[in-house]
Amino acid sequence: MTLTKDDARVLFNEGVLSADSDMHKDAIKIFDKVMEIDLNAEVLCNKGISLAAIERNDEALECYDKAIQMDPNDEFAFYNKGVLLTDMNRAEEALECYDKVLEIEPDDADALYNKGTILSEIGKNEEAEKCFTQVKELESL
Repeated sequence: MTLTKDDARVLFNEGVLSADSDMHKDAIKIFDKVMEIDLNAEVLCNKGISLAAIERNDEALECYDKAIQMDPNDEFAFYNKGVLLTDMNRAEEALECYDKVLEIEPDDADALYNKGTILSEIGKNEEAEKCFTQVKELESL
C-alpha cells in the first residue's frame, strides 16, 4: 500500500500529539515516516523540537538547518534554532537567528523578547531595552 500526502498529514498530526505528550522518541519515529512520504520544512522543524527535547542537539540543529535550506523564510525554523542555540550558550548565533525571524516577521514578540534577554545577558542593555519596549508596545495592541 502506497501512502499519500493525506496519510502523511495524519501521521504528522500523530507526531505532534506525541511530542505534545512528551513522547519525543515516538514523535521522532513518526516524523521520520512522514518524511519518507512528504519531506518538508514543517516536519523537519517538529522533529528538531523533539530531538532538542531529548538533548540530541546536534541532530536538532541539522533538522533546523535543512528546514531553512528548504525554506529560507521559515521563521519557525529560525526561531526554534535560536532557542536551541540559546540553551547551548551560543548567544551570538542565537541572536543571528532571532534577527532573521524579525526580518521575516518584525512583530514577533517572542523573538524580540528572547533577543532582548540575550542582549541583556551580554551587557548590551540599551539594545535590550529597545527590544523589551517593542514587546510592550506589541502586547498593548
